[in-house]
Parts: sequence; C-alpha cells; structure tokens
Amino acid sequence: MKAQLTFLAVAVIIINTAWISPVNTAKSTANEPAKITKTAALNPSFSFVRAHRQGKGITQTWAISSNEGVLGFTVQRTYEDPTDPYAFWEDLCSVACNPVRSYKNTDTNVFPGYVNYRIVALMSNGSSVVSETVTIRIVSH
Repeated sequence: MKAQLTFLAVAVIIINTAWISPVNTAKSTANEPAKITKTAALNPSFSFVRAHRQGKGITQTWAISSNEGVLGFTVQRTYEDPTDPYAFWEDLCSVACNPVRSYKNTDTNVFPGYVNYRIVALMSNGSSVVSETVTIRIVSH
C-alpha cells in the first residue's frame, strides 16, 4: 500500500511538471533566431493581509507582490474553524485588480464571535492564489 501511494505521488509530480513548461521555444527560420515565449504560470504572493474593526464592521486590507496576471480578488469569510477543510467560506465581494499599492474592503454585516477572512487572487490562467487567514474577535456591537 505504501509503495502504491509513493508511486502515485511520483506520477502526479511527473505529470504536473510535464504540463507546465517554463519556456516554449518556437522553431526558427533561416534568418531568425528562435523566439522564447514565457508560458510559466505567474505566482504572485500576498505582501500582507490585515483586518481590523472599524465602526460596526471589519475592514480587510491587503497587497500583492505583483499585479501581473491577476484579474481580481474575492474576499471570503467564515465563522468556522479556518483550518477545517470542510469549513464553509462565504464570498463577500469581488474587487477588480487595479495598479494600486493596496486594496480594501469593509464587511458591515458581522456577528459576535471569531470571524476569519482570506483573500483569493483570481489569475488570468484560471488558477487562484489564496492568502493567509486573519482572525478578528467580535465581542458585541
């Protein structure tokens, strides 16, 4: 059983590396050198993700290392344990990607308890990058 799982893991790694090639070299003609086109998936990272109480709501602020290839962001919230893989993450809003330093959203509809937020960056190649989770405790309004 252990050998089968090891074989399966190695097969998945080989398949993933075969599908994602860092460069694509085109054939060259007699007078032109080969053109190199980048096809590697962009993988930006979040510079920071913060949340703080503001009035009766919670404001989330975040920044990303590079806006290149990012279409937009989705702000998500859960009142459940954020480490639980079966936790329900509610989509709060979508924010378009603009050439700005940081982004902001205010959640005005919060209930007392521990509120967890994360930001999902939607990439132009169909993938997504998920931020770390930030937790705020609301005692009462």
